[in-house]
Amino acid sequence: MYSSEQRVFLVLEYHRLKESPTATRRSFQARFNVPKGPDAKTILTLFAKFQRTGSATDDLVGNVGRQQTAVTPENVATVSGIIQQNPMSSVRRIASETGLKRSSTQKILRKSLHMFPFKIQTHQAIPVRAVQQRVDFANQMLTMIDSEGFDVGCIWFTDEAHFHLNGIVNKQNWRFWGSENP
Repeated sequence: MYSSEQRVFLVLEYHRLKESPTATRRSFQARFNVPKGPDAKTILTLFAKFQRTGSATDDLVGNVGRQQTAVTPENVATVSGIIQQNPMSSVRRIASETGLKRSSTQKILRKSLHMFPFKIQTHQAIPVRAVQQRVDFANQMLTMIDSEGFDVGCIWFTDEAHFHLNGIVNKQNWRFWGSENP
């Protein structure tokens, strides 16, 4: 595409050179030091547009790409209502309830409502006795694995939470949507 300066030059040169596309192209090549200038069809189309609209600017600026149809005030209000009722709703659940695509729901949450998923981390006091029980359990499991050939692949963990010895519980799949960190 040509810059606005180049478009204006083409229109003015075409008019000055008695509407000759070949002479306009040669003048353009000399002025902007390019090996190949615009073809006759481009020059004629640009000049016709200038005569029709009075402007040599690009029509496509600001209109490039598909129009956004999913991010409407109604959809934003619907998603906002769902998230206010249950801030722990997943993007997939909200998308299925509203009938929107998951990516559109994500855009509404992040860009329109300025909300982000926060990961919950809780802190609970662990008694000293419980810490010792955990250490004993871990040592017992290691002994079973080493001596009895216990298959670690047979262990099935159903809760995705990490319990640390300092009392922090980190739940991996527990998120809520909010606009600020609590």
